[in-house]
Amino acid sequence: MATDEDTPRAIIRRLLAGNRDGAVNTSIEILEMLASSLVGIIGEQGFETLLHRSAHRVNLDFPWMLYDARSAPADPEFHLLRECFDGQTAAQAHAASELLLTTLIDILAVLIGEHMTMLIVQPALARASARNNSKEQDNG
Repeated sequence: MATDEDTPRAIIRRLLAGNRDGAVNTSIEILEMLASSLVGIIGEQGFETLLHRSAHRVNLDFPWMLYDARSAPADPEFHLLRECFDGQTAAQAHAASELLLTTLIDILAVLIGEHMTMLIVQPALARASARNNSKEQDNG
């Protein structure tokens, strides 16, 4: 049985906490993993729309988050998203990153259901965790 530590929200929080100063890079890596899992199901345009909607909601708490994936489609490196974080403090970037990722997952759960969301999202987050652990071992 899954524990609270296995929820996407907890995994995201743990991944971002492991590298507070690099929250933007970590969140982009997580987005890349989520995109690779989701694009095959909802298409690139579907993922971009999901990400845009998530960023729009985050913008309510972080007005500097003015991200619209639709303005530059096919941005797999998320350059536009990185630009939103430029000039923000590490604490602001961390908080916005966590909110963006959890909002994206919450919106997805509303659209396709909690169970399907977990089936898609948890393997992507597991890959992100494995990549993060590998980096920690290389640096440690």
